[in-house]
Amino acid sequence: MKRHNTVDLALDAYVAWREECAAVRAAYLTWTCAGAAEAAPACDAYAAALDREELAATLYADLARRVGHAPEFDLARQLSNPAAAPGAQS
Repeated sequence: MKRHNTVDLALDAYVAWREECAAVRAAYLTWTCAGAAEAAPACDAYAAALDREELAATLYADLARRVGHAPEFDLARQLSNPAAAPGAQS
């Protein structure tokens, strides 16, 4: 997979993860405000939202690790912190 595609996928995965985080918050609020008759289905919806968020977080973390290991990102880190670059003098 080309690096550019991986970066794009990582950004898309980040957005999807944040959307799932919002869905978890909404489902939790719905559950906590539910009456007795709606509590069980609201709890199930909250649990399902947590599962979706976990999957989205796992995908994002995997892609972020791949992007983080890209040579161009290592160079960017070195340029932003010259003291950490190989061979830098203290």
